Amino acid sequence: MRTCSSKQRSDILLRVATLFCLVVASVFGQDSLERDLKHFHYDQHAPLDMMEGSVQDLSQVTVHDVTYASPRGGRVPAYLVLPKGTGKFAAILWGHWMMPGSPTANRKEFLDEAIAMAPSGVVSLLIDAPYVRSGFRLDPNPLGPQQAEVLAQQVVDLRRGVDLLLARREVDPKRIAYVGHSFDAGTGPVLDAIDKRLAAFVFMGGPQSIRQSVLTSTAPDLVAFRKSVPLPKLRKYLDTYAWADPATYAGHLGPAAALFHYATHDDYVSIADAKYYYEMSSGRKELNFYNSSHALNSAARHDRFDFLREHLALSDLPAGTLEKVPPTK
Repeated sequence: MRTCSSKQRSDILLRVATLFCLVVASVFGQDSLERDLKHFHYDQHAPLDMMEGSVQDLSQVTVHDVTYASPRGGRVPAYLVLPKGTGKFAAILWGHWMMPGSPTANRKEFLDEAIAMAPSGVVSLLIDAPYVRSGFRLDPNPLGPQQAEVLAQQVVDLRRGVDLLLARREVDPKRIAYVGHSFDAGTGPVLDAIDKRLAAFVFMGGPQSIRQSVLTSTAPDLVAFRKSVPLPKLRKYLDTYAWADPATYAGHLGPAAALFHYATHDDYVSIADAKYYYEMSSGRKELNFYNSSHALNSAARHDRFDFLREHLALSDLPAGTLEKVPPTK
């Protein structure tokens, strides 16, 4: 009698789970999506109220320190990176990671990359997530509503970022992309599902199913967390805030093309969780794994640029340009 190896059993279970998710999405998809997306509505006609602070004038680009009004209150700090010259440029909206202790867990994460890419014909908008804005206070209750509410605010503020880019005469409205890392790889699928104005997405170090990760991960911190919370209470929380789980939107990605970047030595997203999410996601998509940590590496940066160059019709960069971009730390 032939038996399955543990890897084969794992692959079978992954495919069964994926098919189940796709069936559920096809049956309940549209009604539940409309319900979930109500968390991300805003007045698209409200004034952006963009204010400009300092301007850094570099050889081929200017970096503008700006803020704009958030529909959820307060102001969104951002860098607006503009290539010099005239004409219609592509645009990229960048979302950063939230790695504890990282000096680039803010809008600075991709600033050097945005400056390096500007000569290829790209306007960039890099925003701070609510977590790192002035006055933010972290709720110590891990089962409170704050995490879901922050995700909702970030998605809305990213959508306002798209509004800001579209309001600029130098931006080609048909060539706007989104790049999100870690935390902002999780906001990306919501943006993809709800806002069809973007032409391409790059997800870095995520997304993953929050439910899958919380209930099955063998990471020591999540194992300890599961032991500290009664399972019925944990399941109720996951059910209540399923609308903030990137898995909820996996079946609604596209028609924009998506590139998924995952790491093989990631303490936050397992290879199995990465494959699980990719398999159940819809739309045109590509998947790459890198021999790196959650920060990813220069190979990912080159693949990212090649993908964006193809889908945004960018110009080539001089050889060695991307090698000068400091690695994410």
